[in-house]
Amino acid sequence: MFQDDYGVPCKDAFAYLPAPIPDGATNLRCLSHGVLDEAFQVTFRMPQADLDTWVAESFPDRKPPDENPFLLGSCKADLCVGVMRDRMDRSNAGATDVALTARHADDSTTLVYFDAG
Repeated sequence: MFQDDYGVPCKDAFAYLPAPIPDGATNLRCLSHGVLDEAFQVTFRMPQADLDTWVAESFPDRKPPDENPFLLGSCKADLCVGVMRDRMDRSNAGATDVALTARHADDSTTLVYFDAG
């Protein structure tokens, strides 16, 4: 966590991705640590059965795991997603870099964490 983190409405953090808040999402915690640029850290739980569909629809431009620039070595979570968008392309509204990890729980939910800037 950054020293100047502050809570923000989760709808703002998801709009910045851009991605919808998943149906059934719970325990949402959304922080911003952007000073000059917007940047968000988000954690939430969602139904495990819905994870793959939400990721595919939300991040069609995601990198395959072996091309994920955010992984240092192999993915240590159940799912790791990296997105890098061209900062100079004005059609890219919102986040240009997204790092997402997901860990499945025994209760059929998944804990999702993402950092977007």
